[in-house]
Amino acid sequence: MTLGLIDINSGNLKSLKSAIEKLNINYKICKKKEDFIDVSKLILPGVGAFPDFMYRLKKKNLIKIILEKCNNQIPFLGICVGFQVIFSKSYEHKETLGFNLLEGSLVHLKEKNKKIKTPHVGWNNCKILKKSPLFEGINDNSDFYFDHSFYLQSKIKSAFLTKTNYDCEIISSVSHNNIYGVQFHPEKSQNNGLKCLKNFCEFC
Repeated sequence: MTLGLIDINSGNLKSLKSAIEKLNINYKICKKKEDFIDVSKLILPGVGAFPDFMYRLKKKNLIKIILEKCNNQIPFLGICVGFQVIFSKSYEHKETLGFNLLEGSLVHLKEKNKKIKTPHVGWNNCKILKKSPLFEGINDNSDFYFDHSFYLQSKIKSAFLTKTNYDCEIISSVSHNNIYGVQFHPEKSQNNGLKCLKNFCEFC
């Protein structure tokens, strides 16, 4: 198994690489189309604004190859903004289209609760909604590290994997067939995060 870590010069790649190396998982950095040829799983980490993130992916001509891999049933894990771009669109700064692998929109947290403090930064628990290999061996309501201001609005409840309460209820991870996404940062979530990454690489 060769894990591909997608690098668009925007994301927490250094911390993710460190976490993957701790787990002794074979990986390669994917910066251009040719790098994706022999990968068997993909992780897309992301920080920052949704529109800029999609612009960088488009500029590097990576959207088509990522979608091809996903449509060919390669297991894919999106982290933070990498999770958000799985869905149809985001309203961060301006309406911007995502991968549309799953139906849903990203909306500012204050649309749900005007008094809420944004961004949502720090440790928070994840209530497991359905059994998934991604959370194998992880206790229900375990804590993970978050840093975001937008939350998922979607009607595809069958894909909801965990939910988190931050003065309002948000979906914090999803899984559907070979597509996985986590709003939190597993690479910053200590033992629970390492276990989540290991599960993706070994069982998903």
